[in-house]
Amino acid sequence: MAGRLLAIASAVSAPALGFYLPGVAPIEYQDGNRVDLKVNKLTSVKTQLPYAYYSLPYCKPNEGIQDSVENLGEILEGDLIENSPYEIFMRVNETCKVLCNQNLTPEHKDKFQSMINDEYLVNWIIDNLPGATRYVRRTGVVGGQTTFMNGFPVGIVRSGRYYIHNHVKIDLKYHQSPDDPDQYSVVGFEVEPYSMTQAVRESS
Repeated sequence: MAGRLLAIASAVSAPALGFYLPGVAPIEYQDGNRVDLKVNKLTSVKTQLPYAYYSLPYCKPNEGIQDSVENLGEILEGDLIENSPYEIFMRVNETCKVLCNQNLTPEHKDKFQSMINDEYLVNWIIDNLPGATRYVRRTGVVGGQTTFMNGFPVGIVRSGRYYIHNHVKIDLKYHQSPDDPDQYSVVGFEVEPYSMTQAVRESS
């Protein structure tokens, strides 16, 4: 496992058709408005024991960690929703952008390894929509069968080596308001996680 946690993100937005759940009021955005990405608890179907997102040494927001529960349903579900340092803006595509770069202690590595072994998932939220990971299962059908999973794994194990997902591609789908062409709502939120050994050069 690498000795550093280098978080890098890229964000892409694309138009899409949308629908809304009853009782959920979508937020309307204009071009360039900030879209808040919030983090939820880390979960595992293997252990059924949730952990706070920041129990792992993930990048923290400069303004400090703040509770961000928005509705009664999130409270009843026992969600632990907090703010994040990700900066995403409506209809503004971003290429690779370093979020933070920090060294991992032996204790941090052990915690990540334990979380990966227990198949923990990272859960993010934008406008009450959970971040979903797309998987394509190889079947007899041309192109395979596409499925989605809420959240994405903390990391993976390959040939006995542990890899932290330290790079994400964020794909937001948006819907243009039929009443105001300058207003947009988020209707889809996908995350593609990666593990990268070196994403930026060392500063000299």
